[in-house]
Amino acid sequence: MMTRTLAGLAVVSAAAAALAFTTRPQLPVANPAAPAVAAPVAQPPAGAAPREADRDAIRKSAREFAEAFNKADAKAVAALWAENAEIHEAGGELVRGRANIEKAYADFFQENPGVKVEVLVEAVRFPAPDLAVEEGVLRQVRPGKELPGTTLYRVTHAREGGTWRMAVSQEVGAGQDRLEDLDWLVGEWAASVAGSEVTLSFARDAAKPFILGKFSRKDGKADAGGGTFRIGLDRDLGRLRSWHFDDDGGHGQAVWVRDGGRWVLDAAGVTGNGTPTAGLNVLGRVDADTITWRSIDRVLGDRPLPDTVPLRLTRVRAGQ
Repeated sequence: MMTRTLAGLAVVSAAAAALAFTTRPQLPVANPAAPAVAAPVAQPPAGAAPREADRDAIRKSAREFAEAFNKADAKAVAALWAENAEIHEAGGELVRGRANIEKAYADFFQENPGVKVEVLVEAVRFPAPDLAVEEGVLRQVRPGKELPGTTLYRVTHAREGGTWRMAVSQEVGAGQDRLEDLDWLVGEWAASVAGSEVTLSFARDAAKPFILGKFSRKDGKADAGGGTFRIGLDRDLGRLRSWHFDDDGGHGQAVWVRDGGRWVLDAAGVTGNGTPTAGLNVLGRVDADTITWRSIDRVLGDRPLPDTVPLRLTRVRAGQ
């Protein structure tokens, strides 16, 4: 279960190589089951009166839910629901009634200490004067090395005595990869290795569904290589995919596969002089402000290369 439901009960050369996104011909990846797709968001009819005050109230409810959840306050969470509200979880379970909802959240908080959620409201529409449908993405973040995960959600709100309360909630697509799964990486990361400075940065493209990145290395004060990359969702594969472009003309791409508490980038490309490259890049999460990067199973042309040592990077600037 997740969020608006029950939150997820549902060496220098080595450092440079670890940041080169050109690594390994794509390994076969098991095709995931067809992803569940949320119903398209209905558009308001032409000439419909704006409901900004009501939208603000629904968004306020989402913020209050996240605040109460992140305090592990089951009573405050349940108070946002109607007396006979229903939670329909991705696995098919049903929780009905405010008292049962409070107990379910209390049990969840006891069994999952430290779990936090972020509610990303994407749309609010009004099928009737006292009925609202909220849709969005909910991200769950656990303490330690576990990767954040997301689910899509839909909550129907009913207005009772002038107050909007959640009446029915449903989650879809739990366990599927989304670009929002990587939002925690947004910002700048840095490491020092044997006199070299390595920098890795991520930023969301404000206008397009991509995360943009840069990587660079300096030996003392001299630039020693770098490049850019772009991460997006490959909808045919149901996986995240990245494309990289090195300053020396090299380029390639990688499929991102979630492997427990790390992302494994199955990558392939060419160097600036046209030599094929391949390997696996492993991105691990130590905590919210520390990550590790390593390249393994590397091949340059037809020559195998040794694995790089793990590179530990610390967040030096948070994302906007």
